[in-house]
Amino acid sequence: MRRTKILTLAIGLILIVISTVQAQGGPGHGRFKPDELIVKLLPGYDVDSINTKYGTITKGHQVETDVYLLRVPAGKDVEKLAAEIAAEPGVSYCTPNYYMSAPEGLQRSSPFLDQQVKGDVESQPAATVLQLPAAQEYTDGTDVKVAVIDGGVDLDHPWLLAQPGSIVSCWDYVDNDSLVYDELGGSCTGHGTFVASIVRLTAPNAEIRVYRVLDTAGQGDGFSISSAVLKALADSCQVINLSLGMSGVHDGLDEALKLARQQDVLVVASAGNDSTDLTSVFPFPASREYCIAVAALDSVDYKADFSNYGLKVDLCAPGTWIYAPYPDCMYAWWDGTSFSAPFVTGLAALAKSLGDSLSMIRIDTLLRQMASSVDSLNPEYAGLLGNGLINPVALLNWISPVRRGDWSANGIIDLTDLSSMVTYLTAGGNAPSPIGRGDLNCDAFIDLSDLSRLIAHLTGMNPPICPNP
Repeated sequence: MRRTKILTLAIGLILIVISTVQAQGGPGHGRFKPDELIVKLLPGYDVDSINTKYGTITKGHQVETDVYLLRVPAGKDVEKLAAEIAAEPGVSYCTPNYYMSAPEGLQRSSPFLDQQVKGDVESQPAATVLQLPAAQEYTDGTDVKVAVIDGGVDLDHPWLLAQPGSIVSCWDYVDNDSLVYDELGGSCTGHGTFVASIVRLTAPNAEIRVYRVLDTAGQGDGFSISSAVLKALADSCQVINLSLGMSGVHDGLDEALKLARQQDVLVVASAGNDSTDLTSVFPFPASREYCIAVAALDSVDYKADFSNYGLKVDLCAPGTWIYAPYPDCMYAWWDGTSFSAPFVTGLAALAKSLGDSLSMIRIDTLLRQMASSVDSLNPEYAGLLGNGLINPVALLNWISPVRRGDWSANGIIDLTDLSSMVTYLTAGGNAPSPIGRGDLNCDAFIDLSDLSRLIAHLTGMNPPICPNP
């Protein structure tokens, strides 16, 4: 049975290579659907006049942004026709319907399957680096909706089913149905399941709404992706994860992303895996100022060797040896900025859950302000990794600060708190919640250093308790 599945995957990979060679155009803006255009008209102009003159047919209309999808007549040169229509006086823009891709599929990054389940999702290095257990003592993401716009999710995976938060199958724009399953047989099989699982690992009780826009090769057209963004807005999602990209700009999707910002929805995008300084030419949509561009770090906070960098990077998150569920009840390790982005997405969900009155634009600012600079560890990339590594505990403690040393949460620091800390350290007593009440040196752990600081504080020495970030 296992050999049959491996053979199926191998055949799928061969087919993907063949289809990629046969795809319309080259990389970036050269790759588009061979019979489609997107067009936006200026006020007062009618798409019917365009269709009558050029023989195009309306296939779709995104009312929210007033962008049309047109079918091109057989035998017409798509790029030439787009240029002709774009020159019409009533047309704002007209372009081919460009493809976008998951960077891991484009660079042929592959997951390393763990068929014996030797890893552990909750205690993997990324979760330790980000101190996720300590962060989740503040909140678990309750009452926040997160959109995962990707390659579908294995909705039946045991790990996902065991988590408290719900996963909602919204729409499959590849197969045009409501079942958003992550399908076997391609270089990006498992990509969407990985992304959703990282959001779930970070924000266990957030509601994840899934929109499938990428096929098993990790490719999807921009009109479908923008349709998914608009649907996520209509579904009241507060955070959107886009672990995909292209060079240049897809104008239709750009309209949807602008609308998301106007509606106070946070969009998080992966920075890409070209290991290139793309300060002037950055993968879209990470290049846009209304998206958070996320680069990848390794387990010791060095820039991951594959990760893009540059002045347009906003934040960093772990992106190497990420361990997560993989379709068909399996698990895998995988590298990529696609898997850095959902840590930021999940943290944004935690922040919104804890600080419900905060706007997502304010949370965007706080994510950056509370991040920890990694420039000293990466001198050759100083200033090119944004504000650095996200800091969940610092962010959440800023939103809902605790008084460090006040173990019992009664508003004062006294011998009762000292007794509780001694019991915890020597006899396995209960930890405070959040852990910051006992964490006096702000390292997200409670140890003898914290006990020493608390004793010094109680005996009248200079206050040793660190300030709230």
